[in-house]
Amino acid sequence: MEYLNITFHIFSLLLALLSASLLLWVNQERKHNNRLLAFVLIIFSLQSLMQILFYSRIILITPWLLRVFAPFSFLLGPLVFVYIRSILNDELKFKRLDWILLIPAILVFINFIPFYLLPSVEKIEYLNKNYYSKIGIQDIGEGILPNILYYCLRICWSGYFIFSAFKLIYQFWKSKTNELLDQNKILLKWLFTFNSLVSTILIVAILKVFVPTINNTHITIADIILGATFLYICLKLFTSPQILYGLYLPISTSNKSNLIETIQFQTNHNNETGFVSINDFSGKTSTKIGKLNFEQSIQCNYKNSIANYFQREKPFLRADYSLNQFVYDLKIPRHILSAFINREYGMNFRLFLNHQRIDYMINNLDKPEWEKFTIEAIATECGYTSRKTFIKNFKEITGKTPSEFLKNSEKIKLANLLTTCLLTLFIAG
Repeated sequence: MEYLNITFHIFSLLLALLSASLLLWVNQERKHNNRLLAFVLIIFSLQSLMQILFYSRIILITPWLLRVFAPFSFLLGPLVFVYIRSILNDELKFKRLDWILLIPAILVFINFIPFYLLPSVEKIEYLNKNYYSKIGIQDIGEGILPNILYYCLRICWSGYFIFSAFKLIYQFWKSKTNELLDQNKILLKWLFTFNSLVSTILIVAILKVFVPTINNTHITIADIILGATFLYICLKLFTSPQILYGLYLPISTSNKSNLIETIQFQTNHNNETGFVSINDFSGKTSTKIGKLNFEQSIQCNYKNSIANYFQREKPFLRADYSLNQFVYDLKIPRHILSAFINREYGMNFRLFLNHQRIDYMINNLDKPEWEKFTIEAIATECGYTSRKTFIKNFKEITGKTPSEFLKNSEKIKLANLLTTCLLTLFIAG
């Protein structure tokens, strides 16, 4: 059974770390949601790591790791709750008072300071006596408070947030229209399943504390359930890439006409942005083909709006221009605009902005006033505040440094000039 347990936890550990890595570094637009879920997976991986250390007895070689990750267990419930809340409410950052949720974890760390300071020999004695003995009571390493109180507080603390997360999902489900719920059924199903699986982990924790031990059998079964739960969550993420990459987000409006009012400019801007009136599509939305045409037309309108706005206003020349400001300028919800840029241009907003700046530089190099500009002056003119950042972005996009590009441009200009002179002489002769 121990080998099976170790196998489960090794797979869940590797998958959790891989999933967390993708969430942290792949999608750079939905950073808040992705980071929250990544931190939950990291806590799962730490728990799996401890199970591997215990069942392989490696913990006897590294006794200093005992209880090191205990404070993180008090972060699991709050992180799950804030993750679900941020998805359902389309939050982009923590709320002002969310830092209070860190206090219990800090108190747990303080509680175990006396145990952390114990010599390794005493910790090994704790392990042999309380975990690897025939009785097999997994109640090792007391801090200032008795362990039973620590376990009960952890269960109550986590249980409160798991219950609150279910309540959030229920309130969202009750307050939205059937059309909106249908559009987001994959997301809602994932959130409910995810919270249910975390509830399973909580139930396992309760069993391990309150069910009498019988030759340590129930602990082994409970830990297998724990490993299987971690494994399922990670596999679910890999089989549902929309969730892993943060693409499924709730739409803030409840019907198609309201959606268009939210994502397009006001009617009096139609001529400037290229948006088509919703009335033009009213006869098409009753069929699947009509809906497809409708969606394609809206996507074309997005692209035209972005292109026209950038060409007309050149907002990328402002060093402090952000996605939030872009959302405000175009009157398009952030998650819709961000997802569209990712899908249509194959890059996030920051990279898209840098491309616009570099294109602007290349298109203006022939202007007489630019010929006397230094690299720093060109960077400032293109919306950069840092010469180093400008050079880095320029090389990433063009494959050359600005100096190399300018030298090459001068050679091309000289070659064109010589060609023109030769042609002139040839024609004159």
